[in-house]
Amino acid sequence: MDEIVRKSSLMGELVIKQVSKELAREMIIKNHYSHKWNNGGFGKYNFGIFRQGDDRCLGVAVYGHMKNPNAKIFTHPNPKAWMCELNRMWIDDELGKNAETILIAASIKLLRKVDPDCVAIQSFADGRLGCGTIYKASNFRYYGFHYTRFLVNQRTGEVVHEQLFTNSTSLSGYIRNNVGYLLKEFKIYTVRTYRYIYPLDKKFQFCKSEKPYPEYQKGMDEVKWERDIKKIKERVKALIDAIPE
Repeated sequence: MDEIVRKSSLMGELVIKQVSKELAREMIIKNHYSHKWNNGGFGKYNFGIFRQGDDRCLGVAVYGHMKNPNAKIFTHPNPKAWMCELNRMWIDDELGKNAETILIAASIKLLRKVDPDCVAIQSFADGRLGCGTIYKASNFRYYGFHYTRFLVNQRTGEVVHEQLFTNSTSLSGYIRNNVGYLLKEFKIYTVRTYRYIYPLDKKFQFCKSEKPYPEYQKGMDEVKWERDIKKIKERVKALIDAIPE
């Protein structure tokens, strides 16, 4: 198995290598602030960071498919070319923040070896935490931001993406969240989501122009979300009635 060893004056010798999807999933659900894992797209390639001589995995970088893998948002002469996404990353506080850049740089180098058809890496910075300073430090390019709507359940504290209120693919999530919405359990916020891309090939061309790195800021703004209450009730009732007995 390929691995990369990096020496650090503060952290000693660090080893970065591929780890199983099961280990990465377990660590992300347990430790990442989202505590969530998308079984459909996450974890095609997973890389862990270890201290030399220590079997404990102290962080993972999870690379998988984009939310919409068929979106035509870049060009490349290789017909097999694809852009992966850095879906999740978590580092144990034991190592410190400098370990993030070490893990990103080493995992990118390993990713190039295991999948030559992967021509770029996309990742998004959650504006609730910042604007993606770690990506700037890792030489990702910045391509602007968009607003994402999140809802916070005031009863349970759960944070839910707006898509789970409009996409009924996940039946239980759609019904449960919309019932909570009807009961006014949620506060609604908009958050800036910053897009960063790391090209792995000079022939990769993204569909939008690169922008200067953003100024630092973080947080979220409470907003109203005007929805058709009657249609929500009708849709939820129809889905409940269609559940087999």
